[in-house]
Amino acid sequence: MTIASVRIYYYPMTRERELKLTAAHWGFAEWFERRLKPIRDQLRGEEAKGVNIVNLMLHENPERAQSSSEWHRWSNTFEFNHVCDLRPLEASPSLENIEKLMLFYADLVQKAPWPQVRALLEPLSAPLTEVDRITILPYLQWPRGEMLSEAAARRAIRKSAA
Repeated sequence: MTIASVRIYYYPMTRERELKLTAAHWGFAEWFERRLKPIRDQLRGEEAKGVNIVNLMLHENPERAQSSSEWHRWSNTFEFNHVCDLRPLEASPSLENIEKLMLFYADLVQKAPWPQVRALLEPLSAPLTEVDRITILPYLQWPRGEMLSEAAARRAIRKSAA
């Protein structure tokens, strides 16, 4: 099996805050699939047999975080649980949060025991381009905004520069 989804889950203390953070950030997983395509061959292998998801679980309540600060395999998932204060995410724009979370996630995947997870280092640590910033925005809201292809984003950039 090939890792096909890289996700971030948000578990603050209240359900209301969880829904708010999820609505503003969950689409990252869907958008990020485009960064997996160039490394697809590195995302499969014996160690990842039966696994198609990599999760970063962010918890405010340490009692809800199973085995905090360690990588684990659960069923079809490689997962890392981290305990932290999620309130700063609520005070910042979701695009800014995603950029910071990608770098945090990149640091974590370097330490994963599976080569398929470590292969995520490059796509997670690559800065967002101007095209990325345009194409990811519709994914960072609910309901979703109008999706733009990379080609449409490049045309919009050229048009605004002219």
